[in-house]
Amino acid sequence: MLLDFRLLFASNRAVSLKLYLVTCDLLQDADYSSLRARLLTFEARAVLANQWALHSTHTAGQLKDILKEFIHDGDRIVVAEVGAERASRRALSDLSGL
Repeated sequence: MLLDFRLLFASNRAVSLKLYLVTCDLLQDADYSSLRARLLTFEARAVLANQWALHSTHTAGQLKDILKEFIHDGDRIVVAEVGAERASRRALSDLSGL
C-alpha cells in the first residue's frame, strides 16, 4: 500500500511538498538501477525515458545533491520545481494528475 504523502501532510501547514521534475542525461554505458531504486524511495514516477516527477520537502538543490551520488561524473542532472500549470503529451505519467 502506497501512502499519499500529499494527503498525510495536507493538514500540516509547516510541511510543504513541492512537485519536482528530475531530468538526467545518462551518458555512460552503465547500470543505473541504484539511481532508479533511490528515485523509488521518493515515490518518483517516470515521465520520459530519463525524467521523473516526485513530491518532496527537499529543495531542488538538495535533491540534486542526493541523486548525483547515483550517477557518473560525466552524466548530467537537472532538478526543477513544477508550477501549477503543466501539460504533457504521451508522457509515461500524467503530470496533471500529480
